[in-house]
Amino acid sequence: MKRVDLIKEIAAEFELIANRLLETEVATVASVVELEPQHLAEIAKRAQKLTGPKNVKLKTVIDKSLLAGIIIRIIEEFGALFIKARICPSKGGDRFQL
Repeated sequence: MKRVDLIKEIAAEFELIANRLLETEVATVASVVELEPQHLAEIAKRAQKLTGPKNVKLKTVIDKSLLAGIIIRIIEEFGALFIKARICPSKGGDRFQL
């Protein structure tokens, strides 16, 4: 029965190994509100340029302690990259400025 408690740990380790094999970097995006799909796509595209892996997987977190904007955390093998961004109005709608 105690093995059931290990399922979360096993799943997390499996995800880590799978991401390494697939050259996927996981980025956590914290924001005050839920982000639109087009904003998440823009964030993934920019994060991919910064980190260089083939794929970027985003995990979103609602953080009510933020006043505005977003925080992106990318954990790499040799360190962490923190990016603060803000939403800037533009002619084509709101865009993220990293």
